[in-house]
Amino acid sequence: MNSVSTEFPSPTKAALEAAAAAARGRAFRVREDGQQWFAKKAVPGRSRIRALGGRMLARLMLGEWPSLSPLMLGGQEQIEYEAARLRALREAGEAVPAVVSLQPGYLVLAEGGQPLGRVLRDKTREAQAALLCWVAQDLARFHGRGLWHGGAQLRNHLLANGERDLVRIDFEEPLDRLMPLAARQVVDLYLLIHSTTALKGYSEAAMRALCGRMVRAYLDVRAPEPAALEYLERGRRVLGALETWGGWFARPVSKDARRLFVTSAVLAEVVPQGGV
Repeated sequence: MNSVSTEFPSPTKAALEAAAAAARGRAFRVREDGQQWFAKKAVPGRSRIRALGGRMLARLMLGEWPSLSPLMLGGQEQIEYEAARLRALREAGEAVPAVVSLQPGYLVLAEGGQPLGRVLRDKTREAQAALLCWVAQDLARFHGRGLWHGGAQLRNHLLANGERDLVRIDFEEPLDRLMPLAARQVVDLYLLIHSTTALKGYSEAAMRALCGRMVRAYLDVRAPEPAALEYLERGRRVLGALETWGGWFARPVSKDARRLFVTSAVLAEVVPQGGV
């Protein structure tokens, strides 16, 4: 399926293919005649082994047992899926990049703003906390409209209009084909908090405090529905059990394990047994 926006200028095919050839990954920028776009190449989906891993993780953390085929989505079908989600969200009034063109092998988007991570690096600790709590509150607002992201990590947010607008990017994961809305929204919250634990310069105690503020900021805007609370409670129990069984070994040697256990501690604090 080919489509080109009449609202936004599009790069030439030569410029797009030259930028794709020079790119190191599937996502890249295209520059031509003083203009800039963001583009994605269609690439194969996950292998069956990786898809099975995702299926087992969903079963463990959420109690869901998703089918494999959506987890293996790739190629042209995946960029068409993302284009459809972006168009629907933009039509709903949400801040997402405009689809400039969808063509065989490529999805081209309008530039959406400055990466959130880059902005955070130049902020003081308190300014970082304020900005991240705003991101969490906006996720709650987004969820309150019955929406979900599927890629809510910090890296998938941009700031625009002098840092006044939060723009979401990366909508390629077809979680709507895998699990109920409440589970998708809980995945968003997990991804946001877990990605925050990768910020540098924080002690574990300081990071727990920061992530706790973010979750409380989310809850100040929107109380999760009972189904979401059940998913959160299950995740809290699973992560707590993993830390009890293997934390003594994994924590000293694995940064990823420490990040996971910070996420677990925050959930245990703000999602106590029996609900929030």
